[in-house]
Amino acid sequence: MNINVEYRHESGFKNFFNRITGKIVAVMYDVNTKPFAEQIKEEISRYAKEVLSIAYPDEELIPSEDKCQQAYDVAKNAEYVLAVGSGTLNDMAKSVSTRLNIECGVLATAASMDGYCSKGSALMRGGYKVTDEVHTPSDVLIDLEIVRKAPREMTAAGFGDIIGKYTCLTDWKMANIVNGEPINQEAFSLMEQARTACVEAFEGLTQYKADAIAKLMNALITAGTSMAICGNSRPASGSEHHQSHFLEMDFVRRGEKIPLHGVKVAIGTMVSITLYKFLKEEKIQFKGAEEVYKLADELPSVESIKTMLERMGCPVKFSQIGVRKETMVEMIEKAYTVRDRYTVLTLVHDLGLTERVKPLIMKEFY
Repeated sequence: MNINVEYRHESGFKNFFNRITGKIVAVMYDVNTKPFAEQIKEEISRYAKEVLSIAYPDEELIPSEDKCQQAYDVAKNAEYVLAVGSGTLNDMAKSVSTRLNIECGVLATAASMDGYCSKGSALMRGGYKVTDEVHTPSDVLIDLEIVRKAPREMTAAGFGDIIGKYTCLTDWKMANIVNGEPINQEAFSLMEQARTACVEAFEGLTQYKADAIAKLMNALITAGTSMAICGNSRPASGSEHHQSHFLEMDFVRRGEKIPLHGVKVAIGTMVSITLYKFLKEEKIQFKGAEEVYKLADELPSVESIKTMLERMGCPVKFSQIGVRKETMVEMIEKAYTVRDRYTVLTLVHDLGLTERVKPLIMKEFY
């Protein structure tokens, strides 16, 4: 995998401009990212043969089949697709460019999610969130001034997504202990090191310092890299993400605005940590229990995670982001079914502990 991760310099994005010289480039954006799209379109026009616009008037863009088809219809004669945005636009650009068998890239507008470099594209199909396998982007373009000035809640969501790497990596280790699932050590170590560097830069993040934001961006990009190395999302997505995906599908079914992915992941991380601590404190017996107890001890405390999230301006209870009580109860019961992947949610279900943990989770996180 050879992705050009390029930070803006005085000359702009030199490697990217070299790549698209003489090509027809389609630029995809929504109403929120339009100002940045207009700027990069002007720059691209100095090098490209032609610049096409895939402009969505949506403030809350849903990556539905019809929206993707709209992009495809505009980009079908293009040789490159550039998304200007973060999660949804990046996923749509990867999906459309894979379908067209052309290169794509993204101008990141927020340090809000970890899918910039991933081979997955999360789309809505038939009312359900599905993840298609797509090619990785050729370019990830980062202007720290744009990213640093993104809405506070988006940076908080990005930090929440990285906090989620505590539990997703623990889930991976647990699945190895309980089920013998293999661990890709290269992918695991890359993600763990990037997460640690990001958390160590926390004080700078609270002040939106450029070097700290760069470490957050690096951790988010590394998540995609580690997933590409592994061949799936295991290094970056576990029980905390399954909770987020379950809730997201419910918001879509109800036609309501979806809370930021990383915010849901952050709260889900605290839920998952609580489950690991419960297994240890209650001395629940199962295959590999003693080793899993050690994993629980290695996790940070819920209180320390909560303090960091609050300082970043991130909600810490599901009720704060509009989740209905009955939906959260259903999430505790069924979120383990979202992916065919063994996590602490699956373990709790398999051990018949769901009803025991339900009051504890509801009390602490609703």
